[in-house]
Amino acid sequence: MTGSTTPSVFLSVQAAYDRWAPAYDEADNPMVFVARHALGAMAPALRGRSVVEFGCGTGQNLSLLRAWGAGPLCGFDLSAGMLAAARARDPLLRLWRQDMAQPVPLADARADAVLFSLTLEHVADPRPPLAEARRLLRPGGRVLVLEIHPWLALAGVGAHFQDGEREVRMPTVAHDIADYLNSFAACGLRVEACREWRPRDLDQPVPARVMKRGPDMPILIAFTASAT
Repeated sequence: MTGSTTPSVFLSVQAAYDRWAPAYDEADNPMVFVARHALGAMAPALRGRSVVEFGCGTGQNLSLLRAWGAGPLCGFDLSAGMLAAARARDPLLRLWRQDMAQPVPLADARADAVLFSLTLEHVADPRPPLAEARRLLRPGGRVLVLEIHPWLALAGVGAHFQDGEREVRMPTVAHDIADYLNSFAACGLRVEACREWRPRDLDQPVPARVMKRGPDMPILIAFTASAT
């Protein structure tokens, strides 16, 4: 990080998340906090619906969706460490290890919803995973995207964490709003809704790190898209 005196190390996405996995759910992560809130706002429409999550991490989102009445649920992730945490959290989840830029081993029209949460920042081109998500949708299905707001991403905010005395960073790509809109269109997806989440939108006590840039700075962007 520019101007930081903290020793840092740069790892591949897989290696970074493997290292992060044991502490991921306990970390004070403002993006995860806001994404969880945004997912909760989407949850009523997912009750009784099948969901596939691209980049499911420790299974936190899938576990919440199960509690909110969604199912069946499955997901994949590039990190074996994150998947181990997800399996420990919920042995009933169908999980496998995979790069989201590669074809998904599921049949066409498999899911009512496909979820991306804080994952597309790790791919240079969002179109391949979004195209696979489109392929997996049943008629009437939705692709749900929750990502770091482009204003923050373009300012250099990306996934990172503290590991002892070191700050661990990994490859991230700052996608702007046009990147997302053009990628949706190229993959046969139509944006039905777009919401910017700010700290003032959260109807619960907000951690100090969420308020770091003030109550009105957008932190997260959320898209809901359907097949055209």
